[in-house]
Amino acid sequence: MRTARSAWLLITALLVASTTACSNHADRVVGDPYDGTAFPDRRARITLPDGDFGLTSNNGSDSVTLLDLNRFESLDSGPVGIDPVALDGPHHIAVSRSLNAAFVALSYPAPALAPGPHAAHGSSQRAGVVEELALENLAPQVSHRVETNPGDIVLSQDSTRLVVSHFDLLRASRETELEKQRADLAVLDPLAIDAPPHYIRTCIAPHGVALSRPSGELAFVACYGEDAIGVVNLNEPSGQVELIRIGAGGDPGRPLYGPYAAILSNDGQSVAVSNTESSDVRIFDVGSRAFNKVIIVTPGKPFFSAWDDEDESLYVPTQNPDALLIVDPSTARIKRTRVFAKEECQAPHEAVFGSDPHTLFVVCEGDHQAPSVVLALDAESLETKASLPVGVYPDRLVISREAE
Repeated sequence: MRTARSAWLLITALLVASTTACSNHADRVVGDPYDGTAFPDRRARITLPDGDFGLTSNNGSDSVTLLDLNRFESLDSGPVGIDPVALDGPHHIAVSRSLNAAFVALSYPAPALAPGPHAAHGSSQRAGVVEELALENLAPQVSHRVETNPGDIVLSQDSTRLVVSHFDLLRASRETELEKQRADLAVLDPLAIDAPPHYIRTCIAPHGVALSRPSGELAFVACYGEDAIGVVNLNEPSGQVELIRIGAGGDPGRPLYGPYAAILSNDGQSVAVSNTESSDVRIFDVGSRAFNKVIIVTPGKPFFSAWDDEDESLYVPTQNPDALLIVDPSTARIKRTRVFAKEECQAPHEAVFGSDPHTLFVVCEGDHQAPSVVLALDAESLETKASLPVGVYPDRLVISREAE
C-alpha cells in the first residue's frame, strides 16, 4: 500500500509539474475555435478545358472521370454516391456547362446478379438517387431519391428539364397486372434537384431516353419490356404515352426485341433504337410515328449508337462480338467494321461525337473489375487516335461542347 501510494504521489507531482511548465512556456499557441463545417470539402478546384470536355460515370468504382477531349487527356476523377460502404452504382450522367453542374443517377446493384443484358442494375430493391455535382470540383451538392433501378438520365438541350427512366426488371417479373409491371419516368427541375420529381407511368422496363430539342417536350423512350418505343409528351400533366411496337410477337415482360437505347438524329426527325434481344437497330420516324422498313442486323448486341453530323452514317457499338459498325441508316448497308481486341476495348457500350466530326469516342465497359478506357477513333478509318483511362465499368460518356 505504501508503495502504491508513493507511486501515485510521484505521478501526481509529475503531472502538476508538466502542466505548470506548459502553462509558463512563452511560445505556447492557442488556435481560434473552428467555425466551419464538420467535414470541410478539400477537393481541388478544377480548371475546365476551353474546348470540349467529357464526363464518364464509372459504375464499378463509384466515381466520375473528367476528360479533355481536345487534348485526349484524363484530367481528374472524383468519388460520388451517398453510401460510404456499399456500391452506389453511378449509372449514366448528364452535364450542363451553363448550370455549372453534372447530374448522375445512382442505381444500386441487386443483392444477387440477375440474368439478361445489364440486368444487375435492373433488379435492385433499393431506391435510386439523382445527385448533382459541381463542375468546379466534382463535389456532390444536393440529391433526391427517385424510384428503384434508374436507367438513363438525360438533360434537355436548353438545360430546363432532367428526365430519368427506371429499368425496373424486378417490378416487371414480380407483378402480374400490366399497369403494375410498368415503371415511371421521373421529371426533375435541374435548378431544384432536391424538389420532388414528377412521375409519369410509361412502360415495362424503360431504359434509353432521347429528348426533343431544344426544350425536351417529347421523350422518346426505349421500352425494353414491351418491345416498343414510347413517345411521351412531358408538357401534359397526365403524361400521355403513345406506345409504338417494334414488331409482332412477344409478351409484356418477355421481350423478343428488347429495345435498350434510343438516339435522336441531329435533324430531330429519326430515332435509332437498339434492340439487344433481336440484335438489330431500327429507325423510328418522328413525323409519322412509325418504324421504317430498314432493319440493321448486327453481329452482336447493339448499344448506344451515334449519328454523324449529316445523319448519313450511324456508328453502332456491339458486344459479343465486341465491335463498331459504320452503317448507312437508309439502306442498312454496313460500310465498315472495327473488331476490338480484348486489350483494346472490352464490351463497347456507347459511341458519341463531340464538336469534331472527324473524331468518335467509344466507351468500353471493360471486365467490370478493373479500370477501363474511352477510345478516341478516327471517324472514317476507325483507327485509334488515343486511349483515355477512366474508372471501373464506365457506361456513359456525356460531352459538353465548346459552343454550348
